[in-house]
Amino acid sequence: MEFDTYDYEFLMTGIPPGYRFEPTDIELLQDYLLKKVNGEPLPYNIISECDIYGNQGKEPWKIFIETSTETFYVFTKLKKKSKGKNIDRVAGCGTWKGQRTDPIMYEKMKIGNRKLFVFEVKGSNEGVKGHWIMHEFSLVDEEDKQIGDYVLCSIRNKNAKADTEEEEPPMKKMRYNSEDHNPPEPTSSASPLQTLLSDW
Repeated sequence: MEFDTYDYEFLMTGIPPGYRFEPTDIELLQDYLLKKVNGEPLPYNIISECDIYGNQGKEPWKIFIETSTETFYVFTKLKKKSKGKNIDRVAGCGTWKGQRTDPIMYEKMKIGNRKLFVFEVKGSNEGVKGHWIMHEFSLVDEEDKQIGDYVLCSIRNKNAKADTEEEEPPMKKMRYNSEDHNPPEPTSSASPLQTLLSDW
């Protein structure tokens, strides 16, 4: 199933045109993934459940819009290989290759991990269909073990180009806070916290 950008961002969420879904790492863990794991209602339906791993039809450009500059957020369940505890990250003609893992801290406590992945095509040294990158968010307990079966992934095509090279107006850069159901005031730049918590 291919996600239509307009349906994905606006019609399914109730968030009006001009706003962007730009949650922090902590918001993704506490307001979305934790609720998903506990079976609680989510703030909005902007994050869908999607199986991104498998042998057929799981290339990112077959699931998401190849030419879109948007970041797509999905919940997915990790699959272990038939033998051992390693995760099977095969996706169609390629695999999601792990790059690094960063801890997510809240009030001096580790509450989760953010893992960076790059999609690599088997038997090819060059990227195909763009440069797809993914951040995988997971909750952990005091013993650093994953909580629940779900992880939350943000995926985008780094090589996708916008329709115009002109800078977007301030309205296009407004950040929507999932904890506040009132429209935010316009701002022309990201907050320092948002900048620090974002690798994009």
